Amino acid sequence: MIPVCAGVILRSGAVLLARRGPGRRHAGKWEFPGGRIEEGETPASALVRELREELGIEATVGAEAARTRHVYDFGEIELIALMVTKFTGEIRLVDHDQVKWVEARRLLEYDLAPADVPIAEVLAAYRRRERYTGTHPKKFEQKYKELGADPDAIAKAKARGSTPAGAHVPIMVREILEALAPLAGANILDCTLGWGGHASELSRAAGPSGTVVGLDRDGEELARTEKRLRDAGVKLTARRSDYAGAKGVLRDLGLDGVDALLADLGVSSMQLDRPERGMSFKNDGPLDMRMDRSSGRTAAEWLASATAREIEDALVRYGDEPDAAAVARTLAAFAAEGRAPKTTFELASAVGVAKGLGPGRFVKKDASSKHPAARTFQALRIAVNAERESLSGLLRDLPALLRPGGRVALLTFHSGEEALVSAALNEQALAGLWAAPPAPPRRASPEEIRENPRSRSARLWLVVRA
Repeated sequence: MIPVCAGVILRSGAVLLARRGPGRRHAGKWEFPGGRIEEGETPASALVRELREELGIEATVGAEAARTRHVYDFGEIELIALMVTKFTGEIRLVDHDQVKWVEARRLLEYDLAPADVPIAEVLAAYRRRERYTGTHPKKFEQKYKELGADPDAIAKAKARGSTPAGAHVPIMVREILEALAPLAGANILDCTLGWGGHASELSRAAGPSGTVVGLDRDGEELARTEKRLRDAGVKLTARRSDYAGAKGVLRDLGLDGVDALLADLGVSSMQLDRPERGMSFKNDGPLDMRMDRSSGRTAAEWLASATAREIEDALVRYGDEPDAAAVARTLAAFAAEGRAPKTTFELASAVGVAKGLGPGRFVKKDASSKHPAARTFQALRIAVNAERESLSGLLRDLPALLRPGGRVALLTFHSGEEALVSAALNEQALAGLWAAPPAPPRRASPEEIRENPRSRSARLWLVVRA
């Protein structure tokens, strides 16, 4: 086998192609300039020599970009492509009659030498991150490589104790599957489809004879999830609905009940991470917070019209905010002055003012600590989306959604949800609707909490229909 080197020469995001001159094999075809690796040479040293001889430039050679093999009539070659990120000197043509700078995505539009085609395919498939001004990225989509499904970036995010941006790691999957078993052939209702992590595992356990119905009130995420699961071969019936409407959905599908039901009451990471949804202080964005952005008032509109008493009541009931009165007075005063918060950063800043916190103290210490504005954001989101009312509706209908012996798993994430769930399940157990009163809820394992900090507040409630 003949070893050959080729240079992927970069300039302002474009790649240099050279066309073979008359009299050469494959004359008129384009290639990445380079040549044979002589005995005793490394691929990098050979490329430096070849570029000096062929193009008259002095190159700085970096990492290997790709490697391919090709069989010609004279034998098999191994072509090693190396990145060239810097060169000096004016390009002059020796063995080529033309050079051209080409965008990576357009490389395959050129008539390439056969051995160079696989390398061009690798380069054309590579998507560069968006460029930005200044020394640091400012936009959400610029900051996180994991948004492009970069496996290394996803692994790094998990290693530092974070959920990969734009994704959702399903919580307590093993415990839920165990609690809802046996699932083979079962009719299953996932009341909060979200990213589809739980639903895909439930569908796998249900098998070809089972059915999984997934509900989500967020039409934007529902469409993305439905497509992602369908492409992955997951069998699922998806419906856009709040979980309080589960009874009507099952009726429309002709189901008299289900054998297993899951409701993950947490907000999906996709909603929390996307700045345009306005649910997190992590990135600046419009103060929206609606689960369904097609209807209802935004959080900014709610704050602009709410009284200090109404704001304080929401902060106490839905956020257990210890500084509820101070935060409510500040937000109401801002609204009276015509500067009610319209973005997530403005809301976080207003909470900081109310708490007397300077910029240096108004940060999270690590992935497991609470941000000073976390309770306020949680409370406003619950108020804007009427989450307590929806949960009350689900809990009221819960026994009617289950067939005899049907199993229920509910994931709660804060004390308000826990209180509602505990009260409803115990009252229904006294009425003989559950086989036994609910046991104390289970928590995520220490290992899961380390890998996914958002699971630390999860509580798993389990009951079985009498």
